[in-house]
Amino acid sequence: MTGAWTTQAISVAAELGLADLLTTNPNATIDRLAELTGADEDGLGRLLRYLTSIGLLSATDGRFELTEMGRLLRTDADPAMRPLALLYGGLYYESFGHFIYSVRTGREAFDHVFGEHHFDYFAERPELSELFDGAMAASASMFDGVAEVTDFSAVRTVVDVGGGTGELLRRIMRVAPHVKGVLFDRPRVLDEARAAFAAAGITDRCGFVSGDFTLGVPDRGDVYVLSRVLHDWDDGLCRTILARIASAMDDDSRLLIVERLLPEDGSPSLAFAWDIHMLCNVGGRERTPTQYGELLGEAGFTLSARHTLPLDAYLLTAEKTENGGRTLR
Repeated sequence: MTGAWTTQAISVAAELGLADLLTTNPNATIDRLAELTGADEDGLGRLLRYLTSIGLLSATDGRFELTEMGRLLRTDADPAMRPLALLYGGLYYESFGHFIYSVRTGREAFDHVFGEHHFDYFAERPELSELFDGAMAASASMFDGVAEVTDFSAVRTVVDVGGGTGELLRRIMRVAPHVKGVLFDRPRVLDEARAAFAAAGITDRCGFVSGDFTLGVPDRGDVYVLSRVLHDWDDGLCRTILARIASAMDDDSRLLIVERLLPEDGSPSLAFAWDIHMLCNVGGRERTPTQYGELLGEAGFTLSARHTLPLDAYLLTAEKTENGGRTLR
């Protein structure tokens, strides 16, 4: 029941930039850190002691040092957890304070509190969109292994649908240098993605297409990727997205899906926590393997393979059934 205290302590540490300050001022005393952050000396000292108790800092002779975990809050950390700390201790923390609304109504508390759906609210505020993109990048380690367990040797084009800044697509293109990519997402997200692909030196191999995946997606890809997209939406919209992709695919194309799966035997999984996050903040849901199989089947796909990934994620491979793919009007 005290988890909220930890969320706020980490968020405040991120807001004050403590990890960066402890890196550039390794011998700073509490009074010096209070001066640098503009915080109350006693209050800051009590925060530092708490952060030490949960393993983010170590303390010697009244001076504090970042632990390996604490270093993840640095702005230059990889993965960078500071955006997650700010988001979980900020907007999501506020909406979770109204979680009972979601449980009673089945609707997002985020919309109830802020007056707009999660994606619309962020899209209208560039600083929050940037924070959200950074938070998504923090869990990119779940992509480890996707390129290794999938055979891309005969693949010419990979279309990443709703791929954000293209972290997974870049990983695939690095492992398979003959592959050309197409990143399909909102215009603002693509602006950030171009910079990331340029930094990786693979812009010439990737096309950037903006659009709405509920209306259509680029056609003629050999592999289509849906990474952490379907869990954002209800079953009806998932059927629409999958049907649009099926209509764009050739008969021998494949669909790769990265999602967490709710265990059907009730075994421990991060998916249970993310499921209530989806309920409270996004409006989607996590699903069981059976539920994904049913959604795919209705859209004209057969689930052909499943591989485990880090952070309790899975890679699902689906192929079109004979005459697969519904026509949407």
